[in-house]
Amino acid sequence: MIPLFGRQTAPFFRVLFALALIIVTWLGVSPDPLPSVNWSAYDKLAHFATYALLGMLIDASWPEQPFGVHKWLALIAYGIFIELVQSQVPNRMFSLADVVANTAGIALYAFVFARFFRTYLSR
Repeated sequence: MIPLFGRQTAPFFRVLFALALIIVTWLGVSPDPLPSVNWSAYDKLAHFATYALLGMLIDASWPEQPFGVHKWLALIAYGIFIELVQSQVPNRMFSLADVVANTAGIALYAFVFARFFRTYLSR
């Protein structure tokens, strides 16, 4: 059986990670990519879940490296970059709350799921 996290599956996860970044970037920089939901917590929940997923994808893409500072910083920098671009897009704005939600999603992956995935899915 091929482990979910490992050298054999890393190329697959790199493709998924690239696709996820393309989709998240498009959603982040489009003036109005999706119909708005009239519930402000939904937006933060979406940021939280998206960055938890990006955490898993970047971790599975380079499984030989632990989920350390370099992966954290790459995702946080990407999220800040998207927010900065949004500040220049009509109908969008920079949101520190989005950066916090992104970072919380990364932390969820790092402190809860990373150990589980690396322990039980890399055998």
